[in-house]
Amino acid sequence: MEQVKQIAFTLLRVFVGTLLASVVAAGLNVITWTEWSDWSVPLAGAGIAVAVALINALNPKDARYGIGASSE
Repeated sequence: MEQVKQIAFTLLRVFVGTLLASVVAAGLNVITWTEWSDWSVPLAGAGIAVAVALINALNPKDARYGIGASSE
């Protein structure tokens, strides 16, 4: 169960980090984001980043982190 919590926390960090990077890169004023179309591109980018991290975490042959990592 601890490993699942660690994976979830990693995915949350990836999502927030990518979302923040999207906001900064776009140079948008966050306060004026009132419509869904303003949020769709940064959220899609953050979702794709989370998907990549999730695939790595669930890959038993990936020894970096997740299911395939050693428990040392």
